[in-house]
Amino acid sequence: MNPRIKRLLPILGPGWVVMMADLDAPSAITAVESGIQYQAHLIVLLIILIIPLFLVQDTASRIGAVTGRTLGQIMTSNFSHKWTLTAVSGSALIDFAAYVGEFAGIAAAAEILGIPVYAAVISVILVHSLVIMTGTYKKIEVFLVALGSLLFVFIILDFFVRPTLISASSFIPVVPENSFYFLVAANIGAVIMPWMLFYHQAADVDRGLKISEMKRESRGTLLGAIVSESLMIAIVIFSWRLSEMGFNTGNSLMDIADAFRSIMGPAGPFIFSIGIGVAGLLAMFVISMSMSYTISDALKWKGSFNGRVREQKGFYSIYLIEIIPAAIIILLYPNLITIVLYVMAFSSIAVSLPLMVVTRVASNPAIMGKYRISRIREISLYVILFLIVSIGVYSIVASVAA
Repeated sequence: MNPRIKRLLPILGPGWVVMMADLDAPSAITAVESGIQYQAHLIVLLIILIIPLFLVQDTASRIGAVTGRTLGQIMTSNFSHKWTLTAVSGSALIDFAAYVGEFAGIAAAAEILGIPVYAAVISVILVHSLVIMTGTYKKIEVFLVALGSLLFVFIILDFFVRPTLISASSFIPVVPENSFYFLVAANIGAVIMPWMLFYHQAADVDRGLKISEMKRESRGTLLGAIVSESLMIAIVIFSWRLSEMGFNTGNSLMDIADAFRSIMGPAGPFIFSIGIGVAGLLAMFVISMSMSYTISDALKWKGSFNGRVREQKGFYSIYLIEIIPAAIIILLYPNLITIVLYVMAFSSIAVSLPLMVVTRVASNPAIMGKYRISRIREISLYVILFLIVSIGVYSIVASVAA
């Protein structure tokens, strides 16, 4: 094995997985809309978002390594079980909407490939169920890392579909329109979602991350944050070219695939659909694992993906069953792509409670000891929290008023 690859593999842990899953189907669609509607105006924002994305996820990981407990367990023991129930309830609602968004993206990808929606949905449920039965978290993680590597197909499209009308004014990160600020909120919601916090912290516990390994995990999280946002930018870039070709927000993913076919031949829509489908599937695994952890915490069950199914029937049942209602909805109403932007925008508000808990716990010396976060990071996280919620509320209100 190449020595560089061998050195890289140990840092591709929960931080890397959750960052790649951050580029889920709704996030990819948000990036497509960003490029089509506003060309490069949101690229600067996506670069800036690397900072809060890393800080938030790295802080959640630190809690798992130091305490050896999940976020739900910490909330129950240090605040009250009501905090856990409230945070989990809010996350469950946004996760259900996210499931619908993931299935909608997968259904659209299947349609592009000529695969019946029902066949795609059933296949996803089977793969989603079988992979988790491997018996160890590490085996699941290896599969997720391999699956996430397929997201790099989005970069291939940039080599064939490049913008031609490029100027400095294209990158100005402000456009005085309500729809622009709505997409700002959607992109923020696409970057930091509640299930990401719960998954990363609990997965580090399940993986057995030690305090001595925190720096290595931080490097994986930082690398994942940079790559995830770079892939979002890659999507914006080829969507920017689509806007030059006359596409607008009313175009469907099938129309976009047809545009790629005219430029690249059959390979274009195939690559595009694979990227969208994989984004949805990877996120579905991570969201489901996150909810197994968090709902089990709310019910005060013990659960781990290192345990046997027959010994943790409740824990695994949550994972297996919770996607079924969203699958049924997509089978009945397969064209629900338009809801994903609203899901992303609302995520920027729903993340407020778990993010506040993460900040309070990580800055508490009674819980974290000498590994508590610095005062500068604590203040930075509260500023991030304030900005995320403020932008989310403003954009939603402005959108409704318009």
